[in-house]
Amino acid sequence: MSENYDLFTTRMRKATRRIHSVSDTLVNAKFALSLRDEAVWGGGLFVFYHIFAFLEDAKDRLNMTDFNKLFVNKILYRKKAFEEDLAHYLGENWQLTPKSAALENYIEHLQDLETEHPMMLLAYVYHLYLGLLSGGQILAKKRKMFGEKNTSENVYADKVTDFNDIDINELKKEFRNAMNEIAERMSKDEQDAFIEESNQVFLMNNLIVNSIGGQNRVLCNMFYKASALLLVVIGVIYAYKMHK
Repeated sequence: MSENYDLFTTRMRKATRRIHSVSDTLVNAKFALSLRDEAVWGGGLFVFYHIFAFLEDAKDRLNMTDFNKLFVNKILYRKKAFEEDLAHYLGENWQLTPKSAALENYIEHLQDLETEHPMMLLAYVYHLYLGLLSGGQILAKKRKMFGEKNTSENVYADKVTDFNDIDINELKKEFRNAMNEIAERMSKDEQDAFIEESNQVFLMNNLIVNSIGGQNRVLCNMFYKASALLLVVIGVIYAYKMHK
């Protein structure tokens, strides 16, 4: 099938493939550290909370037909879930956490779009929420499998990646269908602008992910643990040779 007949979501996927791949690599590398340190996970939640919260609040402020249409299920609303997770990982005063320059710039860009080109906000809704339904689910499963084991009986369950008993694949299908229906009413120029903004989504995501702190401390802790284990092994070997 020629590109002219591709679904709009397929065209976006092709057009953003390169920057999307870079973004996936960066996110996986950064959040892999969160498997061992909840503060890094909390830092990631913090930066993306402000983006998701802005989009959901903008939806209510704008009350645009297409904006409302893209939220195909109320389960997509994640603002409250983010806030619950942030209170758990960063403490009740998590809102006092300073924003990075990258995050401030991201929010300012969204504010400009809301004023001048509100339809372009849908590019952020589409890619961010689809990302949460895709890569976010994978990260959540990895955290359960490989994260630090919690020996207490009351193990905290992340809220932001929990969609209850919703069929995630079906939800993603409905989400893509809604995006394609919205795109059918766009002109070619509007579609091209939307795809161009989609590349900007991943670029800005990369900048805020790169601003998340804590990874150096995690790497140092991992290094110290590995060094301690190595010293124990060396000590055992030395003791064995001395008493042989």
